[in-house]
Amino acid sequence: MKTADIFAILFFIFLAALVFFFPFGACGWCGIDIAGSCSADLTGLKNFGNLVNKFPYISGFLKVAILATFGEMIKTRGRTGSYKTDDLFLKFVVWGLYGMLFTLVFALFAQGINALSGTAVWPFKVDNCWNTLIFAFSTSFWLNIIFCYPMMLSHEWFNSCIKNKRFIGGTEFIKGLDAHTWGSFLPKSIIVFWVPAHTITFCLPPDYRILMSAFLSLALGFILTIKPKH
Repeated sequence: MKTADIFAILFFIFLAALVFFFPFGACGWCGIDIAGSCSADLTGLKNFGNLVNKFPYISGFLKVAILATFGEMIKTRGRTGSYKTDDLFLKFVVWGLYGMLFTLVFALFAQGINALSGTAVWPFKVDNCWNTLIFAFSTSFWLNIIFCYPMMLSHEWFNSCIKNKRFIGGTEFIKGLDAHTWGSFLPKSIIVFWVPAHTITFCLPPDYRILMSAFLSLALGFILTIKPKH
């Protein structure tokens, strides 16, 4: 194990500890205050949830940008032996913008499933002992079926533009895609990994769903850089 690997492990532990023992809370219009200055019961995860609830887009940007970029660095380490990743800042910004998009899309699908549940459009009722699980699976299923693949494809386009340092047209981009990866591997990953993973995510309270998605974005950053064998 290299020194860089130790730092990577410590960095991940630091991020996890920061979330679970988050020392700040959102307080009124002023933004961030030391926990306890406005409410004695704001501690740890609750602090983090309150801050995310108050600043959803900023927190979404930072969480996904940091963790998904870290996921890409881990994959680069596995492939090259080094964490050094080309165009890291641009990739960080792109992931951050996707984090803001995730913030909106998660709320959009969750509210949509709540509104449609029990109707002729989606007859599965969220009103019994399986309430949370039915809601979580339904939301995850439609989120991933409708949103996941186009999101991954658009992110790959951004990566192509960053790598080539120019705008990539649609025809050129499609021709450059690996048929096995995009025609088989990634679609299967949506069913096998992302639907179950986001089912767990939507079992959590709303304030912590983007937190979970941020940790999953580490896996997403890793998965999108995999070049599976044919």
